[in-house]
Amino acid sequence: MTTKGQPMPRWVESAPKVMRWGYVETTATVRWGECDGQGHAYYGSYIPWFDLGREAFALAVGVDFWNYTITTTEFHVRYHTPAKYLDELVIKTWATTPTARLDCYYEIYRRPGSQLIAEGRSGHALVDPRAGGLRMRAPDSFHDKFEEFLDIQQAKGGTPGRGLPFAAAQAGPRGSR
Repeated sequence: MTTKGQPMPRWVESAPKVMRWGYVETTATVRWGECDGQGHAYYGSYIPWFDLGREAFALAVGVDFWNYTITTTEFHVRYHTPAKYLDELVIKTWATTPTARLDCYYEIYRRPGSQLIAEGRSGHALVDPRAGGLRMRAPDSFHDKFEEFLDIQQAKGGTPGRGLPFAAAQAGPRGSR
């Protein structure tokens, strides 16, 4: 993409690339300790499930969070129906290509039946600990891994609304719970 013969900055080229159709899928089972007395998952239990999805996504992309300092700046959750004790959950996660910010999107479904239980969005800032925690632009290697992942998913025929899931075991060491 160019403008008057000049290449567009990297972040402008990838700004509209939200990888909804290149999501990563992982699973979890609702444990007793995540529930209230009625057997419904406590609302605070959803954040760790979203985190599990974000970690599976990062590992599928090839990003090891140990190599980066990322802080959560916002989290939004919309609950549709409660998860219940021993429900098998499918967590779908996708993200925008990072610049100085990483935005992740989530959907949690009950299996079987694919009933949407909750959806969420989280915003994360990449920070430089050597500069006192100031925000920084995503390193080229971090950004390029997201772009490469998106290109591979697109080449596999992904289209918006149709996912290309990954097994949690392929995503990394934590895998399914």
